[in-house]
Amino acid sequence: MRSAACLITAAVLAIAAPAIHGQAGTTAAIQEKLNSQFKVTTITADRSDIVTAGDVVQLHKPGLVMYAVASPLPPSNTYKNGKIGQGMSGFGKDFAISMLTPGAATSASYPQRKFVPEEKCWVTAIQVQKDGILLQLYSDPFDDVRYYANLKIPFPDKKAVPPVDTAAQMVSEVLTVVPPDDQGGQQATEPAAGATPSPAQDGQPPPIAGQYLAPGGSHLLLLADGTFTKFVAGGQGKGQYTANGDALTLTFSSTGFSQKFNIQSGNLVDANTLQVWARTGDVPSAPPPDIAPPPPPADTPPPTIAVGQTKEQVTAAFGQPVKAAKIGAKDIFYYKDMKVTFMNGKVSNVE
Repeated sequence: MRSAACLITAAVLAIAAPAIHGQAGTTAAIQEKLNSQFKVTTITADRSDIVTAGDVVQLHKPGLVMYAVASPLPPSNTYKNGKIGQGMSGFGKDFAISMLTPGAATSASYPQRKFVPEEKCWVTAIQVQKDGILLQLYSDPFDDVRYYANLKIPFPDKKAVPPVDTAAQMVSEVLTVVPPDDQGGQQATEPAAGATPSPAQDGQPPPIAGQYLAPGGSHLLLLADGTFTKFVAGGQGKGQYTANGDALTLTFSSTGFSQKFNIQSGNLVDANTLQVWARTGDVPSAPPPDIAPPPPPADTPPPTIAVGQTKEQVTAAFGQPVKAAKIGAKDIFYYKDMKVTFMNGKVSNVE
């Protein structure tokens, strides 16, 4: 009888195994599910207005903080244990914003607004990462100021991607699409000035080759031969690009560094920062001439490091480390030719 019971149990498990396996999620499957649930809104390069309106969504949890779109980066919010907060990721993003803000201004210099449950906003980007879902949110004007923010929804287990329905349920706890008869808000149907409507709106695949503009004035030129030129303040970078479905990868010839984008509604969304690069036109008849980098500032002393400096002072002078480690009470930053050890948040040794 025991042998028969074992055989029956084994048979049941063999039948159930495919069903159990089928419940496992993948980042691609979750991305597809969320893309079908939320129509993403496209905004202008300077984030001042909507180019193509997507779905209006309604918040269900308190604590979401947004910064005015004048901020160089959106603030970070995290949904965990039923609450939205800023935590250490929010502190880190505020530090990055302060570093990118000219003069003595900081992240606190930008208008900020805390949103409450049942308020509405737009979703401008969705990215499913290996440890969670990252959403970029964008508001209607409040006293002529629009706001934006990142919202991360971590997976319960950082080492495992949850089933698709579980991931979708996690998002629905925070926000859901407003029914069509209650969408309200700004329903932009015409492209904003300076933006070229995507052929995807007419049922045609969006072209990849073209010109793209990012907030702050940086722009990107993708040529039909698979080469690109990226123009930023003080210089430019060149290389090759490849497209695979909705994914675009730039590979810089001089460094081998790769930058990844998602193609959404004809625009490009940085896969890391969710910054939108808006398509502004087709490829010009001839590429623009090279722009020589500006001369180095005169008599600029090299950055220095000293015992007692804080982590913020070190990263402000030398940038982010190649690698960071924590050993007991010590924090160690590894740079290309330098190792910096911190005790209690301050430099204790430099090698």
